[in-house]
Amino acid sequence: MNFFASHWGSIDGDDVMIYSISTEGGLEISISNLGAAMVSMRFVNDENEPLNLAYGLLRPSDYLKADYYPGVIVGRYANRIANAKFTIGSEEYALSANEGKNILHGGKIGFSHRVWETLMFEEHNGVCMLEFYLKSPHGDQGFPGNVDVWVVYQITDDNQVSISYRAVTDRPTHLNLTTHGYFNLGGFETDVLDHMLRIDANHYLPVNSELIPTGEIREVDGSPFDFRKFKAVGADIDLVGTCYDHCFVLNNPKIDNPSVLLFNPKTHIGLSIYTTQPGIQFYTPMNRPNVANPVIKLPEKGNWAVCMEPQHFPNSPNEGRFPSTLLLPGQEYDHTTILSITIGGVDK
Repeated sequence: MNFFASHWGSIDGDDVMIYSISTEGGLEISISNLGAAMVSMRFVNDENEPLNLAYGLLRPSDYLKADYYPGVIVGRYANRIANAKFTIGSEEYALSANEGKNILHGGKIGFSHRVWETLMFEEHNGVCMLEFYLKSPHGDQGFPGNVDVWVVYQITDDNQVSISYRAVTDRPTHLNLTTHGYFNLGGFETDVLDHMLRIDANHYLPVNSELIPTGEIREVDGSPFDFRKFKAVGADIDLVGTCYDHCFVLNNPKIDNPSVLLFNPKTHIGLSIYTTQPGIQFYTPMNRPNVANPVIKLPEKGNWAVCMEPQHFPNSPNEGRFPSTLLLPGQEYDHTTILSITIGGVDK
């Protein structure tokens, strides 16, 4: 394994760094302390050609302009909260609305737009470890509580990327963190409709016109949301509109059980996702990026990526039927997601 750090730029006087790791298994990954973002992921295919598997941008300033969160850690609250407000006890908190009247991915200046402190970048017994820290003050984007957040990336020579999240607060607050990677296992040369997908979920969350869950937890059986057996991403996509953008309720979210299996039958590259989170947002964007990377040419049309965002459910602070996202003083937020890249198949 090879790894090194380099200076990428600066934002408001803070140094922005790039941390590059190459594994013996052929994975090349770059991570930045800006948004604790996974900036790039490349993998060698059957023809010994490096393919871009994850979409990222060329300059730090691009990330501040991008409106689609490429590869970043989002928070304080991943996904949407209706009407940008919630109540804890008798107190209502007004949040930083940034999608109409709602809040998406933490507000106007969420964790994705911050320069995190790098605490560690080193290798131990074949595992490269990269740790980031961020302090989010009380009132940040309207959220209560001083919150300390740690994110640890661990990369192994067998091409596993572990992302662990830990956080504490000094007063009751809501917290929901995820990684927002855009993946295309064909190197972005074609759309993702031929990718084969399995999601270990018997239920999903229907949404309204603003993509806020209705509160119903609906069975996937007999619907275009049934991915319990391998199915092409595009097999039923016409039945849901132009794209998927829905949260699935995972059956058995454990770190030793893959909740998602994604496979490209042309490149034979697979992505397995393990997580401790209760849900995962499945998103297949159609809209082209408002800020693009000219090095990665996207297909001219179609759903150009698959986003799989392990997380708690959208709008949980306002929906009593969903698992709680309330974090109290003395408690610790603790979740892990593992991305496993393989060639010739997927983890089972």
